[in-house]
Parts: sequence; C-alpha cells; structure tokens
Amino acid sequence: MKLRCHLPGAKCPSYSHQGEFLLNNATITDLLPDLRRCANCTASDPPTLPAFRDDLIQIASITLIQKGPMFDPKHESGASFGTFIRPRICGSLIYAKRRELKHLTRESPESYLVPDANGALNIENEREIELIQNFPDANAECFVDELIWEVSVANFEKVMPQLLKALTHREQQVFTYIREDMPNCEIAKMMKLSNPRISQLVRNVEQKLRKGCQRFRLIE
Repeated sequence: MKLRCHLPGAKCPSYSHQGEFLLNNATITDLLPDLRRCANCTASDPPTLPAFRDDLIQIASITLIQKGPMFDPKHESGASFGTFIRPRICGSLIYAKRRELKHLTRESPESYLVPDANGALNIENEREIELIQNFPDANAECFVDELIWEVSVANFEKVMPQLLKALTHREQQVFTYIREDMPNCEIAKMMKLSNPRISQLVRNVEQKLRKGCQRFRLIE
C-alpha cells in the first residue's frame, strides 16, 4: 500500500529528521509545515471536510508526539523517520475523517457543504453528499488500513507470508479483497457468501492478523 498526496502537484511531506527522535519544541516546530500539509491533504480529499482541518492538524500533532519517540534509527529495516511516521500520521487522519463522516451521515452532511448563491446545493456538493453516505464503515471494513498504518509498510510486507499462514483459504481470499478496498457487501457477491458470513470472516482475519503482528512485535 502506497501513500499518495491528494493536493494538486504535491508529494507527501518528507518529515525530515536525523537520528533519535527527541520530543521537544524545536523538533515539533520544524515539522509543523509537514503536519499542516497532511491535514490539508486529508481535509481536501473528497468528500472534502474543510471545517475539520484544524481538528486534523491537532490529530496529526498528537500522533507525532505519541509515535515519534518510538522511532528506532538503528532498526534493521533501515527506514527513515519519514518512512516510519508518515503512514502513522496519515492513518490517524484518515481514520479520524472516516469517523467524522460517519457522524455526519447520522446528523446533517449538508452542514459541511457550501450552498450556491440561491441557497441550493450544486452538483458537486450533491456528489460529495453521495460519497459521504456511501463511505465505508470505519469499524467494519478498514482494519487492514489500521494495521498497515500501525506498522512500517516495509516491515508489514516482510512478515506477510508468515501472517497469511494463520489464515484459512477463505480468510486469505477475504484479506486479498479488503486490501483492494472492496467493501463487505461486494466481497459477499464475489465469494457468493452471505453478508453475515463475510462479516465473520473479516473478524477472524482481523483477530488473527492482530495476534500475528503482536507476535512479531510490529504493533503493541
């Protein structure tokens, strides 16, 4: 899984840092521009949530403060600080946005969208409402993202063959579809199984992968 900046003409920020990550004001200040870029990226990626940008900046900062000190510059993977922290920050922001979008579908999604001069929502806004209403369930279908964000992508892929050994053939199929961002209902159609059965398989995969990642000390 590759990170991709959604801001026009931009790349994911470098989060340039050398050696051990020491939590101090100077370090945080140096990385603020990168934190803001990631927050802007997540807020502007459709369905857009411009009013949520300040919250996303706070979430990005908290993730940096919590996860930054865990960086090991001598790790065998040779990962840079940017490689280590980007998926964690991006994952936290995406997960927070998904929760907010789910909240909006229960409340009033239109409150975040801008009406035209006549007070009506334009076609683009209507598309965004549709995206919000059909956004995947963060709790039911994005646990793979959570796992990948929690660990270095390189390390996750390195132990993937061993993790997959714990899965049954059907669970491996489900995992493959989830990595392709396919929702549960579509997986059910592809595998010709009921939605409840797919939900159970998803839970099985989640539990087994979490235990495997903990065994390899990739997540806490």
